Amino acid sequence: MVNLKMGKAVAVIKEEPVLMQDNAEEDANLVLQKLSSEEANLIEEKQNLASLKEKLQLKIREKIEGKKNNIQKLRDEIKELKFSCEELTQTLKAGT
Repeated sequence: MVNLKMGKAVAVIKEEPVLMQDNAEEDANLVLQKLSSEEANLIEEKQNLASLKEKLQLKIREKIEGKKNNIQKLRDEIKELKFSCEELTQTLKAGT
């Protein structure tokens, strides 16, 4: 606060720019804190999504391998059944 004397009258002038500067610094600090917090949250969300993506890709690869194994097993079983059917057919033809 500054007192200015003009003749007998005294004028009082408040120095608000200092307060405004303090408020601006506090506001800037608050904005920086909020931005840092949001950045940290987004980084965490990104990491969680990347982890989920890896897990889902692994499950897909496991399902693909499972399907390939089932297909091969079915092909082998079909081959064995065809062979058995051919043997039975030959046996029937030989018996007539």
